[in-house]
This record gives sequence, structure tokens and C-alpha cells, in this order.
Amino acid sequence: MKKNLLSLVLLMLFLCFQTFAQDIKSKSLNGEGDRAAIEISVVGNRIYIENAPVGKRIEILSILGLKVSESEIKTSSGEYILNVPKGYYILRIKDTDTIRKIAVR
Repeated sequence: MKKNLLSLVLLMLFLCFQTFAQDIKSKSLNGEGDRAAIEISVVGNRIYIENAPVGKRIEILSILGLKVSESEIKTSSGEYILNVPKGYYILRIKDTDTIRKIAVR
């Protein structure tokens, strides 16, 4: 009886691991696991963004969390001019996990 129970538990663990491995493989084949990271750089009052999702919105927030600027991402790599005073801000791309601290000089 113990051998049957042990065999059943091992079979269940094997099936769970196999399902998990197939899920990881399908994500990498669909491109979900190979997304390039969004790259953000700031020079003066210009933001340069690469590998950004087109159609999402860029929000610029003050350090207190108040929205001071917003624009739409038109291309995956582009330049955006900020019309805000010099200082420190938070850049957020909506509906993604991308949040960065930036300094406008």
C-alpha cells in the first residue's frame, strides 16, 4: 500500500513538473520570455526611450506623486521633450512595470 501511494505521489510530481516546463517553453517560443528591457536615458530636458511598447503612455510625476506631464509612445524608440522645470521626477510607462527616477537639468 505504501509503495502504491509513493508511486502515485511521484507520478503527480512528475506531471506537475512536466506541465511547468512546457509552460516555460511555450512562453519563450511566443517571445514572452525574450522581451528586451525598456531603456531610458535623460539628457537635459530630453528623454530617450528604446524598446518601449507602442501605444502606451509616458507619465512624468513630481517627487510628491503629482502628474506634471503625459504623452503617448508613438514608436518603440524615440525622443521626447519635457516642458517641466529643472528638478527630480518619476517617469512611469503606464500598464507596464517600468518606473524610473530621472533628473531634468
